[in-house]
Amino acid sequence: MTRSTIIGALAALCGLAFAAAASGQPASAPSNPTAQSGWVTLPVKPDPSLKSPLVQHGHDVFQARCNLCHGDWPKDIKPGMIPMAGTQKLQLKYKGSKPALLEQRTDLTPELIRFYVRHGQGIMPFFRPTEVSDADLDAIVAYLTRKR
Repeated sequence: MTRSTIIGALAALCGLAFAAAASGQPASAPSNPTAQSGWVTLPVKPDPSLKSPLVQHGHDVFQARCNLCHGDWPKDIKPGMIPMAGTQKLQLKYKGSKPALLEQRTDLTPELIRFYVRHGQGIMPFFRPTEVSDADLDAIVAYLTRKR
C-alpha cells in the first residue's frame, strides 16, 4: 500500500469520525461526558491514578472525543481496517523520534493543543466550541500536559 493511499484512507476515516462527532452534543453536556459523544463505542473508565478532578475530566473527554483517532491500536484489527488515523499519521511523520500516541507525549504545550483542536490541520478536523467546549478543551490540555 502506498503512502498516498494510506493518507487518503486516513482522511476518509477521520471524515467519518468527524461526522459522527458533529452529530453528538458537546462532551461536557450533563454529568457524563461520554454519554452524548458520537465518538464513543465503550464507556470510559476512570483512571484512579489521576488525582486532579480537572485532569480526570480531561482523560474522560480525551477518551470520548480524541481516542478514536489518537488512541492505541485495538487488539482485534481486521484485515483492511485502518484504525487510529491520528496515531498512524503521527507514526509516519515521526518515524519513532517522538511517541505517536498523544497520551505518551511530554512535549505538548497548551498553545499547541488548543491550536490543533480549534483549527485542525492536514487530516485532523477542527472542533467548534459546540463540539468540544472551552471547559472541555481546558481539561484536555490539563490531561495531556500533566506532570508524569
